[in-house]
Amino acid sequence: MSPPDKSDMTTDDPHPRRTARTALLLLIVLLGLTLDLPTTAPVRATAVSRTVVKEKQEKNVVRTVVGLGDSVPAGSACDCDPYVSLVGDALATRQGTGVATENLAAAGLTTRGLLDQLDDDTTRRTLLAADLTIITIGANDFDSGTVTDDACGPGNDLACYHDDLVRLRANMDAILARVRALRPRRETRVLVTGYWNVFMDGAMARAEGTAYVTNSDSLTRAVNATLAASADAAGARYVDLYTPFKNGGDDTALLAEDGDHPAATGHRLIAREVLSAIFR
Repeated sequence: MSPPDKSDMTTDDPHPRRTARTALLLLIVLLGLTLDLPTTAPVRATAVSRTVVKEKQEKNVVRTVVGLGDSVPAGSACDCDPYVSLVGDALATRQGTGVATENLAAAGLTTRGLLDQLDDDTTRRTLLAADLTIITIGANDFDSGTVTDDACGPGNDLACYHDDLVRLRANMDAILARVRALRPRRETRVLVTGYWNVFMDGAMARAEGTAYVTNSDSLTRAVNATLAASADAAGARYVDLYTPFKNGGDDTALLAEDGDHPAATGHRLIAREVLSAIFR
């Protein structure tokens, strides 16, 4: 048999091996696209995601807690750590970091008095460094001496306290606006608490009679609604204390001997509610 004619094996491609290699590489690329084979992109995306999560966690770390308000956050009538300190301690334990607590609350302070306090340079510097500000204020804006008057009850829509409630809203709006203006960092947080009662509660309140209990409870609800509305309008978080204090029906055990201020048990309850609001 005669050998094949080389002229029959000729091709138009002068580099057949190179062409084969190119075709093979193209096939591999096409298979990779079809099978959606992993590339290094997800690894880079994961690294970026971890960085973002870490940055968010660092922003959420609370290093300084500031308390503002009246005798409640000041811890009056209770030989105990006030709730502001308890919140700071709990955050330090949870985060594994140091947390500084600055309690600027003062017994007898009104919303007007807090507005004046916010003009003080020391207060302003303290708030500039705050990661979390907790405010309890408003009860001292109202006169308990008139609470048993007929015009001060729910039957008359709390008529004797109408002007006080209007001033409360205006002052709270101004307070929260000033606090926000002093805190340029968006990650900082402001919490506003309500009250279980703006006057006495529990056994001490019942000793004053039915009108005292009914009217003070109605006023407290109106005050809390005003505080919650102001907080919502300012982008702050409202912390309901009325519900947890009343949950057992009789909150006497949560109050100091004067029936007005929280006892140690009351401060612990407030701290739990504040912490729950922070992480909600």
